[in-house]
Amino acid sequence: MAWSEGKQARLDALRAAEMTSTLDEASARELATLVEFLEAEERERLAPALARMQAEQVALRRQIQESETENEQLAILARQQEQLLADARQALRDLQRRHQTIRETYQHVTGEPLSAAA
Repeated sequence: MAWSEGKQARLDALRAAEMTSTLDEASARELATLVEFLEAEERERLAPALARMQAEQVALRRQIQESETENEQLAILARQQEQLLADARQALRDLQRRHQTIRETYQHVTGEPLSAAA
């Protein structure tokens, strides 16, 4: 039994009677029955779309979780890269100090500045 224009007209009339408080007990039951029927039909009609939306929601949640995991891993890599750069800068400073010490010692021993190798 599908929803029809006649049922819609009857529903509208019963709702109007309900709004004006002129709905008797039998009409109230009829209104409740029509509303239940309409809601059941809408649930049935919307069920495939709702199932699709729920599946999409599950897929999106999975994508979010994967993205969050990837972001966490990338943040760890970024911190490691920053530490590597800091270590490299410290190593360069250490090498420059050692080189300066060698130049100073060479000049002290030979009396001449250490020239850069060609």
